[in-house]
Amino acid sequence: MKIMVAEYAVGGGGEKSDSLLREGEAMLATLKGSFEAIGNEVITPVAKDDFEAAVETYSKESDAGIVIAPEEKLYQLTKVVESNTVNLGCPSESVKLCADKKRTTQILSEKGIPVPMIVSRVEREGNGANEVYVKKPRYGCASEDVFIVQGRGIPEDDKDYIVTEFIKGADISSSVVVGTSSVLPLTINKQFIRVDGGRLCYEGGEVPFFMGQEAEKEVIRISKEVATVLHCKGYVGIDFVFGEDGKAYVVDVNPRPTTSVVGIVKVLKYEIADLILRAKFGTLPREEEVKTEGHFRFKLS
Repeated sequence: MKIMVAEYAVGGGGEKSDSLLREGEAMLATLKGSFEAIGNEVITPVAKDDFEAAVETYSKESDAGIVIAPEEKLYQLTKVVESNTVNLGCPSESVKLCADKKRTTQILSEKGIPVPMIVSRVEREGNGANEVYVKKPRYGCASEDVFIVQGRGIPEDDKDYIVTEFIKGADISSSVVVGTSSVLPLTINKQFIRVDGGRLCYEGGEVPFFMGQEAEKEVIRISKEVATVLHCKGYVGIDFVFGEDGKAYVVDVNPRPTTSVVGIVKVLKYEIADLILRAKFGTLPREEEVKTEGHFRFKLS
């Protein structure tokens, strides 16, 4: 097959930081190598001015395609892929839902899935000026615009951001592949997060991350439920804070390959590209068939 792997930062899609470019390069190389390892031809769109036009052209030349992009760009790019070839990622409507952090939080909360609750300005005023919160874009991805702030640092509501309670705990993620009838968990991952002037900075991860059997079972259970509730398909990354109260709180849902895939391919005894293709065209293997071997840490700085 001819597979298009479109990575927004590497492909020239707008301004990006050095850290986002490094993440993009690592994910693109990982997926390209995996698809090629099982006999596929991989094409990667690049454009200085109009990345969407490049995706339009390349997707028409492909048997299937997958896009890695910020959530605010991912919806439209996925729509382009869906109009021209087989989309190996999440459906565009699922992408659109996951991109809206406010709506996603509300839906998961309604389903009884633990999430940091959104805190209104009135509630913040009642809690006092020194209470700590997390402020993040309503639409968007990555930790570059996510801040830990005190109540007095948020003078008014901003429709472009949401403010949630701050959950103290371990930063982790899960990686799953979602097929037509099952959700296959791959790994639980440790996330290296640095706080710089209140801003959260993602610096890499540890794959897999061992938390203890009961905690891991709970994270996997919630991950499967999240993917099902939000109608995700293909590779999905789910970010958690594992709180000091023993609960796993979902803080973000990434309906696309995430940076953890760089470590996953090092330890997974299965080609990640094969799993992505099987999720779309066939049947995913049973959980006990997909094992990891070894341990991998990666740093982006």
